[in-house]
Amino acid sequence: MTCRLIGNSKVNTNGKMIACSRRRFIICLDTAMLVILILLLSPRMTGLALHEILGFILFIPIMIHLLLAWPWIQNATRKFFKSATKRTRFNFLLNSILFILVIIELVSGSIISQVVLPGVGVETINDRSWRSVHNLPLNFVVLFAGLHIAINWGWIVAAFKKRSFNSKRSKDLFSVKFMSMLMRIVILVLATSFVSLVLYKIIGEPSITRLYSHNEVARFNPSLGHGIVQLLGEAFLLVIVAFIARKWLRIKL
Repeated sequence: MTCRLIGNSKVNTNGKMIACSRRRFIICLDTAMLVILILLLSPRMTGLALHEILGFILFIPIMIHLLLAWPWIQNATRKFFKSATKRTRFNFLLNSILFILVIIELVSGSIISQVVLPGVGVETINDRSWRSVHNLPLNFVVLFAGLHIAINWGWIVAAFKKRSFNSKRSKDLFSVKFMSMLMRIVILVLATSFVSLVLYKIIGEPSITRLYSHNEVARFNPSLGHGIVQLLGEAFLLVIVAFIARKWLRIKL
């Protein structure tokens, strides 16, 4: 009887330690994504080279974030047209649009890369049309990122306060079988590829006839003063959007 209690105590302690580690991992991952996003919105702070590097890096935490949220994605997709609540439908559409916007930003940024890809021998064209596709959705990225933070604010607060939160999300990445995880990764890659192909079909192949001839590297030469102003401005805008959206969502949803 005593050994069983000790054993259970060890199991419970180990379980709490694992849960705590998972929670810290998710908090660090989401915080890193937010920091990278704000830095990407502040190219005058980072310069073009770091801006492009961060863009390529961002794809990794986004994929991990989606894998962690897979149980919710699966459940919301299954119930969307049947028994899903208005809040769940709104959140699903919001996340889908945000995913598409981020993929558009990453793909278009890769195509007009002026530093990273040319640096490894890949020829690119700073196509005006692709440049417009990269720049125009930026405000919408801020808007939908702020909405995403607002609608998930309860979970964020619970995670930081170490209260209980969605255990399925926190355990999923660490407990699923290899083939299930591989299938989820394949689905995410296919979704990314689909958005990329549709975008490429609409905009077309980069052309030298649409070359943007200005020196982007010189234009975004890092400037501490301008960079800090841009960084704080983008962070403040994101906070304002999230704050207003939080108040609005409490009323509407």
